[in-house]
Amino acid sequence: MWSMISIIVLALGIFLLEFPKLYKKNRKKEAWFFTIFLLSFTIISVLESLEVELPNPLDLIQTFYKMIRF
Repeated sequence: MWSMISIIVLALGIFLLEFPKLYKKNRKKEAWFFTIFLLSFTIISVLESLEVELPNPLDLIQTFYKMIRF
């Protein structure tokens, strides 16, 4: 529970420090990319802290190679 709260507070702090700078410099496209990436990685970090089983890219690669029997 505390790890989830600390991740969210840290992400909010990063957002409040970086987003206004990008927006003031009229870098709106970069501000949107920053927001999307920060939000997506915050969600992944919260899910990891809650010990949710997330897919691993290596498992997908191994499955692919097993299918073609390489």
